[in-house]
Amino acid sequence: MDDFYGFGLIDAIAITWFFTVWFLHFYLINTSPFRTKTISYTMAIQRERWMLNVVARGDSPIDAILQNGLQQGVLFFASTTVLLLGGLVAGLGAADRGVALLQEIPASTTDTSFQWEIKLLLIILIFVFAFFKFAWSYRLYNYILILIGASPKESNSDEEGLSAENLSNYAKKLARLHALAAKHFTTGLNAYFFALAAFAWMINAWLFIIATFWIALVLYRRAFRSEFLKIVKMAEHD
Repeated sequence: MDDFYGFGLIDAIAITWFFTVWFLHFYLINTSPFRTKTISYTMAIQRERWMLNVVARGDSPIDAILQNGLQQGVLFFASTTVLLLGGLVAGLGAADRGVALLQEIPASTTDTSFQWEIKLLLIILIFVFAFFKFAWSYRLYNYILILIGASPKESNSDEEGLSAENLSNYAKKLARLHALAAKHFTTGLNAYFFALAAFAWMINAWLFIIATFWIALVLYRRAFRSEFLKIVKMAEHD
């Protein structure tokens, strides 16, 4: 197969492999039957316990502090992503210098400005995707904070409110919304990891393939085999 503007069959295979692995990873931890074994699912159970405590405690500054801490973490990544995007877009205008630097690496196959720009555009698109996920997660956490503030009280003989069962259902709804916001944040964070794999394409397609596989293994271990997950599950039974 002839090269297409400097890209060969191996580059097409590497791109296909990259997006296939990314999609399968997302499916495995979010949709597949195996999602119940992930750290995200385990922490969703803890979120439900937290929200049950929220509605039981009523107006407590502790929950506001915890929620604000989560939001600041999301905001940090959203802001950092904007800065990264600015630097990467600026890199589009430094194609000649970038190609010259890469040509000093013996294994590099990035020989033209067009190749540099296409590969850099892929990384930019990944970070744009991550930014949208972080921004939406931050907005969801804001909505959740409002819902926490609107949490009803348990009914008694003196005032109106919800029954204990309905109050529990409200807390579970809050937990599900909280887990959804966390899902978007985690998806954006995972995009950072896959962007690191995409950087390997700047060298060559073979390194891109290997880096994608390595990133997938790292994320799999953190989702299913991390030490933190083992300890949390241990606490469930002890």
